[in-house]
Amino acid sequence: MKKALLTLAFVIAVGITSMYAPPQPPGGGTGGGDPIGGPTGVPIDGGLGFLAAAGIAYAGKKLNDKRKAKNND
Repeated sequence: MKKALLTLAFVIAVGITSMYAPPQPPGGGTGGGDPIGGPTGVPIDGGLGFLAAAGIAYAGKKLNDKRKAKNND
C-alpha cells in the first residue's frame, strides 16, 4: 500500500511539474545562440563532474568493503 501511494505521489508530482515546463521556441529553433541556426553548445561539465564524483565514491566504497571482508577472514 505504501509503495502504491509513493508511486501515485510521484506520478502526480511529475504531471504537475510538466504543466509548468517551458515550451520549445517557435519553429523548433536552436534556443538562442547561433543566429544562423546551427546547433548550440550543451554545457555538460557540471553533470559530468557529478558523475565522476559519484563513480569515485562508489569505487572507494567497493574497495573499502573488499578490504574489510579480507580482514574479517
